[in-house]
Amino acid sequence: MTPPDGRPATRWSSVPLMWFVVGLPLAVVVAAFATLAIAVKSSDVVVRDDFRKDGLAIYTDPGRDAAAAAIGAEATLAVDAVSGSVRVQLSLARGEPPDGLVLVLSHATRAELDRMITLRRVDAAFVGSTEPLPPGHWYVEITPPDRGWRLKGDFRDTAAGIRLAAPAVS
Repeated sequence: MTPPDGRPATRWSSVPLMWFVVGLPLAVVVAAFATLAIAVKSSDVVVRDDFRKDGLAIYTDPGRDAAAAAIGAEATLAVDAVSGSVRVQLSLARGEPPDGLVLVLSHATRAELDRMITLRRVDAAFVGSTEPLPPGHWYVEITPPDRGWRLKGDFRDTAAGIRLAAPAVS
């Protein structure tokens, strides 16, 4: 079929402007599906309950640290990075030690490696186990199951005798 001016008709696929008009919306649809796949595959990072956000600043709640200082809590943590065995020696200046502890090991850069380990009381120590730890920088939090107080610290690669003490409260 020829148009009224006598020139031969061109197919739509040979017009560059048509590819531009069709290509941009098509690229947006592909990008939307890629974004959807990333959102479904990735998980949100959970923020612990002792933080609050005021505007753009995030403040930590020192209440649990002050509670640890009030009872004179100190601990020594030993983690065998190969076997995954965990041992905590806890001493309290005031009060009775709990029946168990919760140990949170948070990797500094890889949230998928974070672990929460329940430690049971055996004589004067608290013991538990986890999978072997990969090397890296780890943050430690020791707390009773009721989360009334906490001890914090960190270590790199191995934790043979890491000492944790409550910070001085002013």
